[in-house]
Amino acid sequence: MKFLKKLLCPLFSLMLTGCSVSINVDTMLTPPKLSGEQEQIYQALQEAEGSDIRLKYPRSGSYLSAFIIADIDNEAGEEAIVFYEKNSVSGLRINILDKIDGRWQSICNRNAEGSEIEKVMISQLGSSDRMNIIVGYSTANQSEKYLSVYTYQDNYLEQPLTHSYALFDVADTGGIHPDLILLGAVSTAEPAYAAVYRLAEDDRYYEYKFQFSDNYTDYQQLIYGKLSDDRIALYVDAATGTANLQTEILCLEASSDSDTESELRLVNLLQRCGKSAEQTIRRAGLVSMDIDNDNIPEIPVQQVFTGYESAPESEQIRQTNWLRMQENQIFTEYESYYNINDGYLFILPEQWQNHVTVMNNMTENEIQFCAYHADEPENLPVLLKIYIAYDDADRNDHLHAGYQLLHTKGTASYLVKTEPDDPLSVSTGEILLCFQFSD
Repeated sequence: MKFLKKLLCPLFSLMLTGCSVSINVDTMLTPPKLSGEQEQIYQALQEAEGSDIRLKYPRSGSYLSAFIIADIDNEAGEEAIVFYEKNSVSGLRINILDKIDGRWQSICNRNAEGSEIEKVMISQLGSSDRMNIIVGYSTANQSEKYLSVYTYQDNYLEQPLTHSYALFDVADTGGIHPDLILLGAVSTAEPAYAAVYRLAEDDRYYEYKFQFSDNYTDYQQLIYGKLSDDRIALYVDAATGTANLQTEILCLEASSDSDTESELRLVNLLQRCGKSAEQTIRRAGLVSMDIDNDNIPEIPVQQVFTGYESAPESEQIRQTNWLRMQENQIFTEYESYYNINDGYLFILPEQWQNHVTVMNNMTENEIQFCAYHADEPENLPVLLKIYIAYDDADRNDHLHAGYQLLHTKGTASYLVKTEPDDPLSVSTGEILLCFQFSD
């Protein structure tokens, strides 16, 4: 099997929805207890700004504390970044503190954008060696988001770049250092777009922008994959409404033989393949994923399983096909049964493709894969049964009935039973390697 050759024991999370853990001290009964160093920083902040301050915490990302300690000026020692509000003055503020003669001292502060902190990232960008503090802000109701890039040099916090956004990240797109990637805020005033910002050695930002042809209402995620020539592609899962997603694939490339910043452009790789994002449309929740761990994401699209073509939509069971882009071509790499609610993905063995269908056996409360014969649609040989038990007694009853345990998650036990008396039958060992389970 193609899939088994590429992956001996797949372990991976199916639920990459772009959601992140959120922390908001305003909704907590008590703020988190400060560490010794954080307490020293807090006292230094109070000495500079007064005691009527309220700390603000990022909602997501790697930095979830109101106190971010990092080297932000490429000099010896680390600085502290603190977000806070003053009870007597409206508006969010950002303060930089440094350790001088063993004591934390406030060095500078300034107004910040928005009223909430969505995410903070600290990174070099492009071909410049300077450190950048990249902060995503939002209004209280999250209706608007603003991105600010700060640099800290000579005791001064400069803001060289600010922009509205819907989603942002810092990632490798082929430069010396990572680049800033921004998905533009969705509005009626401006079409949806993606942009890459690369910081040059002369401290100028070069913008590479691609305007999408579709009117997206939101973005579900942004992930990355390698191309055959080791360039990095951006996979954008965008929402066309409340019920559908589709994927755009973009890449930063030279517009001529030169790869200087001024001659790069952001291109649409699907268009180069003669395809459009509309051909990847599917229901919300089906996000692109690297399901075989080869650094190339696959895009899920759906069709009805064999035998359901004329069935009412409410009775159809859908097959999920995974599209792969390679060498300017888009093709189906895997076919599967993908049960998001129950947290598993089953890659169809190659010999089953176009010859097997799926039945939801309501009596036994299990999924059954059957060899499909158009001339006998009411009498289909069962090849595989999938059952999920939620207590020990139920699990043991099925084990005694010949089922085998594949996986456990919390109280759920995933069991399968294969039926060997058919030319399409596959061994339990091969079946095991076709499963992937969410965390």
